Amino acid sequence: MTPKKLLIVTGPQGSGNHLFSRIFSQHPAVSGWEQLKDQYWVPSDQEPFAEYWVYPERLTPAVFEGADYFLANVSVPFFYDGVRQTPNIYEVAVTAQTFGVEVVVAIVTRDQNINQVQQQRVGGAVTLPRAQQYYRDYLLPNFECHFISNESFFLWDAEYISYLGRLLKFPVDADKSLQWIDTNPNAKYVSPVDDHWLDAEIRAGRRPFQQRPAAAPNDTDATP
Repeated sequence: MTPKKLLIVTGPQGSGNHLFSRIFSQHPAVSGWEQLKDQYWVPSDQEPFAEYWVYPERLTPAVFEGADYFLANVSVPFFYDGVRQTPNIYEVAVTAQTFGVEVVVAIVTRDQNINQVQQQRVGGAVTLPRAQQYYRDYLLPNFECHFISNESFFLWDAEYISYLGRLLKFPVDADKSLQWIDTNPNAKYVSPVDDHWLDAEIRAGRRPFQQRPAAAPNDTDATP
């Protein structure tokens, strides 16, 4: 008999946790975050597993009835009842395993510079190091963990979702996953660079050999 499976989607605040939770909730075989199918954003403490991140002792086998695949989402840290705190992901995962549920963790990644700017802008503090330390201390050494990429999704969309389904062995609906997605959220943080010190060298390196400037002699090759 195939065990039930819990996919925990987590990541630093602002990495794309809502995005991937919406994506993995689309398949009819998955018991996920139903509100995200109709709303663009929902507070983190309204996620189905929210109370268990704070009170892991409340998790019971009954939570895993009615489906074979479950999706849970939480950022590190996250806000619960107005308080920013570190979720008890490790305790929830271990408890689920004692119920015979297979646990897989997907850690969302986003460009670290954009991640830090977003965290400071929205939450007033950069929490990326706090998240990384939690993952290194509690999740990476103890569970099957995979890194999933915000940038890869916006570059490859449906192809990337199909790839994640194969990687995580989790049912996905690549077509439905594209709803609500219109622009890359990183675009608002990116502005053109007029000039960079390496530009001239790159352009020179693209010319035919005879048109390239002669390389400067290497001191170590000089004849004494």
